[in-house]
Amino acid sequence: MMKKFFLIFSILISFLILGCQSEHIKGFIVFGKWDGVYVAKKDDPFVLNFILLSESPLTNVTSIDFPEISHAIEDMQYDLIEGDKYKDFQLFNIAVNLRLKEVSSATLSKITLIFDQKYKETFPIGQIKLAVDEKGIFTPQNEYVTAYPNTQFFQAKLKNISKHTIQIKRVTVENTYLQTKDVKINDKSEKQSVRSNETINMYFTFADKTEQNAHFYIVTPKIEYELAGKVSSTYIDPVFYNVTNLTKEKLDDILKQN
Repeated sequence: MMKKFFLIFSILISFLILGCQSEHIKGFIVFGKWDGVYVAKKDDPFVLNFILLSESPLTNVTSIDFPEISHAIEDMQYDLIEGDKYKDFQLFNIAVNLRLKEVSSATLSKITLIFDQKYKETFPIGQIKLAVDEKGIFTPQNEYVTAYPNTQFFQAKLKNISKHTIQIKRVTVENTYLQTKDVKINDKSEKQSVRSNETINMYFTFADKTEQNAHFYIVTPKIEYELAGKVSSTYIDPVFYNVTNLTKEKLDDILKQN
């Protein structure tokens, strides 16, 4: 499912993998800001995108790093992908596959670009919380949408793969700037029982938590449920918002806020 998202986004910006040439860092570089909560299943990589605008071609970027969690990274691959020109800037996407060591969570707020294997510059990227969840109660059915153009709604068909009937108590997201509203399960209130192997349709919209916002979002819906009198929680697969909709207004906002 995540591979499909990468394909869509790569086609959108008509990608070109860049080579590496010797050229000292120059010009203005700015990254779009993320508000992300990314909960992955154990042993699955975190699949991330970082969108930036640069006055220089970045042909001398020889590696990247996430300084806050470099000690916890087990394996990382990345591609620096060139997109379209915008005003006096070049649009880029850094597509990353990241695996963590034996840690349950980590937070990214900075990315470091290394130029010519020696010069470094660190940039803010908002905030992305990474976490690992070993258990899964619900699994997506049919075509689970992993990329939406705008933060308007979430919808999915989900199956209870546990052996138990559970009582859904609440559906939330843990993002800094977003919260759920108007949650419906099978067009009814979110608080209802779901039998073992039963499939449900979940739908909700978003409300802003604050007046602030981010350019891009990763949302991992959290389902709180009750089983045998005990309240627990489980996560659904993560969803990306706003990445496939790089409008002029959004690019101007990225430039304006930095």
